[in-house]
Amino acid sequence: MTVRACPICAVPLEPTAYEGLAVLRCPQCQGHLLELARYDALRRIPRKTIVELEAEAQAGFSGDTAAAIRCPRCHTAMSKRPLSVPGFALHVDVCGKCALVWFDGGELALAQLAHQASPMFREVQELKRRAEALAADPARKAAFDEAVAKLPEPQNPLRAGLTEAVWDAFLRIAWGLHGPTRL
Repeated sequence: MTVRACPICAVPLEPTAYEGLAVLRCPQCQGHLLELARYDALRRIPRKTIVELEAEAQAGFSGDTAAAIRCPRCHTAMSKRPLSVPGFALHVDVCGKCALVWFDGGELALAQLAHQASPMFREVQELKRRAEALAADPARKAAFDEAVAKLPEPQNPLRAGLTEAVWDAFLRIAWGLHGPTRL
């Protein structure tokens, strides 16, 4: 990203790495500017611990900017979009033209905390942990593969459902037209 001015403080944004991805950060208000696609990628990279994220949120959060701000790249007005963080009514500023997103100081850490606290995230992390443990134990992996090989082949649910539906329709027609069918 090219160096831009902070939409809040008007000081030059500094390139930095956040969770291993390049972003721009305001040294004054602690806000972050990044591409929307990078934000989506950040949600999948849990490098910072919850303790680190909490410290960052506490150090940088000074509230949500209520005023409309302009995109540091194209200078059009950015739209406010709700940021899903339980206990906070926060918004991020998004430029639909440039696909850039502005997080006020501490908001990016709060967003990461909320994401890492979600049941879905924790479930994915647990599945990753289990897969790593299985891969690390060759005997256990062999036993798992053997058990999977013994499972019955799954039926095509669409075909099974279609067969049942046709049979049910046939029985209803036979029952309805001719009374009870004698088998």
